Amino acid sequence: MQIMVNIGGYKRPLTIHDGGSIWELKFGFNRKLIDEIKSMEGARWKPEKKCWTIVKSDRNTFALEYLRGAPVFKAFDSPLMVDAPRRSLMIHQVEMYQHAITRRQSVLACEMGTGKTLVAIEAMEWAVKQWPDADSWYVGPRSGVTAVGRELIKWQSKIQPKMYTYDGLISHMKVHSGVAPRIAILDESSKIKTPTSQRSQAALHLATAMRAEYGDQFLLILMSGTPAPKTPVDWWHQAEVARPGYLREGTVQKFKNRLCIIEQRESMSGGTYPHIVSWKDDANKCDVCGEYESDERHINNNIAAVDNLHNFVPSINEVRLVEERLSGLVLIKFKKDCLDLPDKTYEIINIKPTIEIVRAAKLINKTSGRAIEALTRMRELSDGFLYEEVKIGEETCPACDGNKEFEQKVRDMTVEDSPENYDRLYKDSMAPCDFCSRTGKVDKTERQKNELGSPKDAALINLLDEAEEFGRCMVWAGFTGSIDRITEIVMQEGWSVLRVDGRGLRGVDAMGNELETNELLAAMDGSDPNRAELFDKHQKLCIVGHPLAGGMAYTFTMSPLCIYYSNDFSGEARMQSEDRGHRAGMDTNRGYRVIDLIHLPSDQLVLNNLKIKKKLQGLTMGELQDNLDKAVI
Repeated sequence: MQIMVNIGGYKRPLTIHDGGSIWELKFGFNRKLIDEIKSMEGARWKPEKKCWTIVKSDRNTFALEYLRGAPVFKAFDSPLMVDAPRRSLMIHQVEMYQHAITRRQSVLACEMGTGKTLVAIEAMEWAVKQWPDADSWYVGPRSGVTAVGRELIKWQSKIQPKMYTYDGLISHMKVHSGVAPRIAILDESSKIKTPTSQRSQAALHLATAMRAEYGDQFLLILMSGTPAPKTPVDWWHQAEVARPGYLREGTVQKFKNRLCIIEQRESMSGGTYPHIVSWKDDANKCDVCGEYESDERHINNNIAAVDNLHNFVPSINEVRLVEERLSGLVLIKFKKDCLDLPDKTYEIINIKPTIEIVRAAKLINKTSGRAIEALTRMRELSDGFLYEEVKIGEETCPACDGNKEFEQKVRDMTVEDSPENYDRLYKDSMAPCDFCSRTGKVDKTERQKNELGSPKDAALINLLDEAEEFGRCMVWAGFTGSIDRITEIVMQEGWSVLRVDGRGLRGVDAMGNELETNELLAAMDGSDPNRAELFDKHQKLCIVGHPLAGGMAYTFTMSPLCIYYSNDFSGEARMQSEDRGHRAGMDTNRGYRVIDLIHLPSDQLVLNNLKIKKKLQGLTMGELQDNLDKAVI
């Protein structure tokens, strides 16, 4: 089959041969067309056939149709449908709703607290009117399933989707043999940002099945307040699930190569690996080395480059251009543009370590074999404890299964190395097990927590005293050991606790009596109609949790205070968790404070890392550079 493609303002012939799972492409030499083909999924040059091959896929079909001049972007460029939702929504929510039902395949990259869940409910109800027999699925993190279940009841939804966690989706897709749903909501879609993960593959398989079953007559909405929480590359797979081919690059690595400067570095094993030198996030950076023009590596007199010296080459701010490239598929909304909320107030409480802690920190730094080990133990020490592995017995060696030796493949040097002898090149041989030192047994250990105490405890108690005035508080920490300690302190100070740390919700009062978790969730939700009654019942209530477990989907607007006893390195968890209380329903007169307790240098190092991640995401979502530079985090 031959088609005509638009390249450089001219029509060029392109011959496509069906090669089973691939397409073979032949065309006259044209550099621009070669670049287009190379950007496609699975692009390979076959010198023996003198042709290019690409895999058969939705994204490559989309790309070829675009080259042909077909209006593949029409659905994403057309004006939004004028359709009134059933409920009374805010103006920005109406736009989100109309974007979702017009595009049919879209991403709502709207900040936490802008009302995405209600928009999704409205969009699903609209879709059921179009396709009355449509099946609908909601997929999200475990906390999202809990929170959205409450929202469906609260808003008296006319649709009850099948609810899956992302792990549940993986299991279900392995056994599901029926038709794909016609309506699907992928909430907190940053969970599927990694193309190779099982949850990402399951989500892509679901979206592909929907397109195969219904063409473009279905509804698929991805939603996230933190779409690129780690790097700008996080956008690629989410866009691929929503509409394969919308981004030109056929793989995440090609997308990464466009957004940053990469160099090959030698590894300790003698091989090489790609290292990110710099993100292309500033047009004043050099396109060769990623440094600014004043850097000593640049020569300014146009002399030919010598050794590692080179002329300064201005770059393009590719990170900022991500927003423009996703326009139409992605709708971005910030709370500051939609809601009349007070700004978050960021505070840092610097805590002086004791002499004993300083000595312990120096010892850790001196005795740790690796930098990551030292950093982890320093973070534990800052929170007032250290984990250690304690021997509690012995167990069978997992390497040799107690046999003291194991079977391995050994090259048989008597056999000639040739393709026909492939099956005979290696023979089985028994080798002594070094893992257990040929004893068949290894130590069985248990991780135990060695409590040391931390000056952070006194700072936390002071903040709890301040919070007694309004009776609501959130405290986040990066370790289970820290969460255990915080829970004890909060209960000792007479507060009830709702613990959200990945082991399920658990509510207790100051005396340790079990409390109903749904009731405590309602007591922290400022929009709950029974909030006054619940406040009288639970006058001092504190959320204690890990940002990864409790930082998504929940609404804690009754708390004007968000405390970070410690952080982990997840930018997504940080951004999500600090917005649990900063949303519609909060007390705007009281404001909203975010406080970090900084004890050892490791605390500041983690916080600085989180700042960088938030800045990069802000660039891809179109925030102004000067505003980002002024942001505290």
